[in-house]
Amino acid sequence: MSEFLFSALRSAGYIVIGVALCYAAKRIRGLLPLWRGADAGIVSGGSDAMALSYGAYYLAVLLSLGGPISWASDSLLLGFLEAALFGLLAVLLLNASVLIAEGTYLKGWKLAEGVKAGNVGAALAEGAHYLALGLVIMGASWGDSGGPGVMLYFWVLGQLLLWAALAAYLKIFRIDLKAQLEKKNLPAALSMAGGVIAFGNIVRASISGPFLGVARSTLDALAFFVFGFAALLGARWLADLWLFPKATFNAEIFGARPNRPAATLDALIFIGASALLAWALG
Repeated sequence: MSEFLFSALRSAGYIVIGVALCYAAKRIRGLLPLWRGADAGIVSGGSDAMALSYGAYYLAVLLSLGGPISWASDSLLLGFLEAALFGLLAVLLLNASVLIAEGTYLKGWKLAEGVKAGNVGAALAEGAHYLALGLVIMGASWGDSGGPGVMLYFWVLGQLLLWAALAAYLKIFRIDLKAQLEKKNLPAALSMAGGVIAFGNIVRASISGPFLGVARSTLDALAFFVFGFAALLGARWLADLWLFPKATFNAEIFGARPNRPAATLDALIFIGASALLAWALG
């Protein structure tokens, strides 16, 4: 019984820390030029796009807290302090990740502007990136050794791997997602959201685990990532071949008449395959 009470107190404490970090994240996000003066507008009747963007942002904050919780001290007070401090660092890294992404490989997509204009497709694309970046930060802080320096190193590596995965995917399948978002092709945004979350999960699994030294851990992460990315594309090809032999996802999603059910299946299969790969190789 005492063990249950300890676990219940510990869980309740982490929930309080998680909500507090979401509040801190909201305040920090409000300081950024992209989001200054914007809010989810739940009480005032904000848009679905804004609510989706904020919801994904808060979920990313909670996901990123999973890393510190994995190794925090069994002592309640010390464990809460460690989780809170590293969780705050994770919030700062999440916002830094967003600024880096918006200023580099997402620069032409103008996601924040699309969300403010009520474009649900832009909110899906942005929200998926929040979740993927939250998973990357979780992976960077997951392990039984290391510290802030190790976390920062693998955060940078994880961001680069996520960028590489997205760029390779769009290049291989010749997808102009910016144009699709401008046309408000919601199925395209939904499909890509599933892909980005799946890539983020593969990166999380690639960079997580005990720290074995920079060279060894980096090589292990790169090997895991390359295999995981290739396996994800292979899973999507098999889904086209076996589950829908009379059609292809890309033709249904990016064709003249975008198919939302096909995009939903594509996104969920992508995420499911990434979870299976992470379990099998982790």
